[in-house]
Amino acid sequence: MKTKWYEVEIKGTTYRSYEIKAESKERAEEMALDAVDEDWEISKEWKQSAEVESCDRFKIDKDGVKIIG
Repeated sequence: MKTKWYEVEIKGTTYRSYEIKAESKERAEEMALDAVDEDWEISKEWKQSAEVESCDRFKIDKDGVKIIG
């Protein structure tokens, strides 16, 4: 299955976005939450309250510029 890029925003007490390449929106969200768990800069408390706020597909053009939508 061909992968697409998704920007997944995770909500905690603050916001943090991850650029995830995945086969589907659902898988991108799952992978982003895994990335939160692996991020050593994030506190345990923040991780426990983290949830997906949004997940929007985007593309990267030939010049490496991110295009959302």
